[in-house]
Amino acid sequence: MDARDLRQEVRRAARGDGEAAGLLFDHYYPRVYRYALSKLSRSQDAEDVAAETFARVLRKLDRFRWRGAGFEAWIFRIAYNLIVDNYRGSGREHLTEDDDDEADDVTPEDLYFQTEAASELSLVLNTLSTDQREVLLLRFVAGLDTDEICHVMGRNPNAIRQLQFRALETMRQRMHEEIDHV
Repeated sequence: MDARDLRQEVRRAARGDGEAAGLLFDHYYPRVYRYALSKLSRSQDAEDVAAETFARVLRKLDRFRWRGAGFEAWIFRIAYNLIVDNYRGSGREHLTEDDDDEADDVTPEDLYFQTEAASELSLVLNTLSTDQREVLLLRFVAGLDTDEICHVMGRNPNAIRQLQFRALETMRQRMHEEIDHV
């Protein structure tokens, strides 16, 4: 969906057009769900966050203004706040990834290697600072650009780029260290 189509669909949805709201939901729900799942330990929690995100988006859509980073950043800021609320309410110390229940056409070998790779990636991600990990999840899981991440995290673009660079550099170094130890 290009910027012009997005503006048109947002305007239509704000006026109560169910079809436009459905298009926005279909376009953004998978990304919001993946982002929430990367932060929370259960797929049910991620589904709840994604659903509540869109419930709030639709309730507040008539008040949305095209300022700052735009519509995507607004959606992910809502999701981010809901994830923080979920995290605080759960009393958990760490946010972890959930095992994917959808294992259609996956061999046991594939599942083992996917699980092993995800586990190693999760270990490396968990060694990063909270802000570095958040930038990477917003960038690579949610698919946001630097300006949108700035809006979600309340930071300036240089800080976001620096966090991303340092996070990727740290991950690269730690992964090389792991390879060297094998």
